[in-house]
Amino acid sequence: MKRFLIFLLLGPVIGFAMYVVWQIGLGRSTGGIQGLLLGLPFAYIFALLPSIVMWFEDWLLEDKIGMWAKVITSAVVGYGASMAMMAVWAAVPIPLPHLLSFGIVGAVQGAVCSWLSGVLHRADMKAANRAAV
Repeated sequence: MKRFLIFLLLGPVIGFAMYVVWQIGLGRSTGGIQGLLLGLPFAYIFALLPSIVMWFEDWLLEDKIGMWAKVITSAVVGYGASMAMMAVWAAVPIPLPHLLSFGIVGAVQGAVCSWLSGVLHRADMKAANRAAV
């Protein structure tokens, strides 16, 4: 349940922060404080489906591979999911370099959420082992 909440609640915030950094890196305005406050609800709307895809992949690989391999696969899935989201939901055709650079937003989101859920999972496992002894 913690993993789901991390990906669903924290993931879009991380993705939005990366989106703002990406926009600034491209030399675009973010709209100041008002743009950030109005952009965050839209981040949740647009990042919901990619976050669920990233969560599902992370959940499937929970006990099958190591934590760092899972973080890398979550970054790759996040990269692909965010590019797919941008390509499908954009109102105008997106140039390929723009689309490829946007994938970094989802890659960072997926990696951070996967790492955080792995750290919390390890802490839960240690607490369960201590309680069993």
